[in-house]
Amino acid sequence: MSKKLQQNGIFESSRMMLPEHREAYILHQEQLAPRTRPSLDAQAAEEMSRLLSNSMMLGDRVTITLFHEHDDIRYTGQVLRLDRPARTLRLLM
Repeated sequence: MSKKLQQNGIFESSRMMLPEHREAYILHQEQLAPRTRPSLDAQAAEEMSRLLSNSMMLGDRVTITLFHEHDDIRYTGQVLRLDRPARTLRLLM
């Protein structure tokens, strides 16, 4: 009997992986790994605060990206209320 037909020989002989499949596998594994939360420096935090205040006062639309472990969530709208001590805001979408 052929070696391929014994035990696990059929699957043992088919371990070749195409480059496209390897790249897709690596991308998939990167998406499964949890990301770390980015930290803002003082200048970026000041600019973000200025943009949110301008949106509230002038009615400009802003796009806010919320951090999530696997995928970011984006909201676009006008800031209605901004509560800095509680770190919350209300958007009109």
